[in-house]
Amino acid sequence: MYKHKLTLEKIKNELINFGLTKSQAKVFIFLGKYGAKTASEIAKALQLPRTETYHLVNSLQNMGLVVSELCHPTKYTAMKMKEAISTLVKQEQDRIDTLATKEEALSEMWEEIPFFAVETDESKSEKMQLLHGTGPIINKIKEMINSSSEDFRIYGSVPDLLRMYHSDVFDWIESSPTNLKIVVSPLNKSPEFLSEINSEKIRVIQSESENKCFIINDKKEVLIFMRNATHQTRQTFAWWSDSETLVDMMGSLFELSWEKGGAIY
Repeated sequence: MYKHKLTLEKIKNELINFGLTKSQAKVFIFLGKYGAKTASEIAKALQLPRTETYHLVNSLQNMGLVVSELCHPTKYTAMKMKEAISTLVKQEQDRIDTLATKEEALSEMWEEIPFFAVETDESKSEKMQLLHGTGPIINKIKEMINSSSEDFRIYGSVPDLLRMYHSDVFDWIESSPTNLKIVVSPLNKSPEFLSEINSEKIRVIQSESENKCFIINDKKEVLIFMRNATHQTRQTFAWWSDSETLVDMMGSLFELSWEKGGAIY
């Protein structure tokens, strides 16, 4: 039962990543495993207020994940998981397609408005940005790669690098003129995906901590993960800055780790 509970918790978190609220995910899972139930039965089983339960099942119906039976009292049934995920993916794709069609029009409207700001010394000050969630972080990494001309240095654990690998980060780097250097820490066993990268670009150091992950682009900007791949996707966040002092400091840390590191095995 404990194993099943952990699995259900993972499923709930994944449904939340697909856009469901915690309560919506609980209701969907309950209906999916216990079959057709009335709103009263759902409320009692999940210890939810009845009015909130009606709102939850109606919202799940609107999302195409739950259907109601024509009986009295009304019973609700969850779609099969595969169909539900396909529905959620299609809805997200449709949303992205809609946003993409607005991109050019929005850019044109923006350009029509004159630029009123006057450049001062303040516009040249050091900047920082807090990025929350995998999507914005990966987009920032892509921007860094596109502007990189000398070297692109990555320090992280295997889960960090694996997340970047699945997000095509290494493909983008390969297509750029920059020189890649990676420090992996810790590494107990070399994962298969690292074999696709030139071993001369990788060094390994042993550490008890898997929480350190940062990226340095040339000598101009750094991205530091405050919560890395050991956390859930939506809990991941990173801090970006073009501070010369910070870039130099993190660059020194990387080079020291690189010098102490050994070859990948």
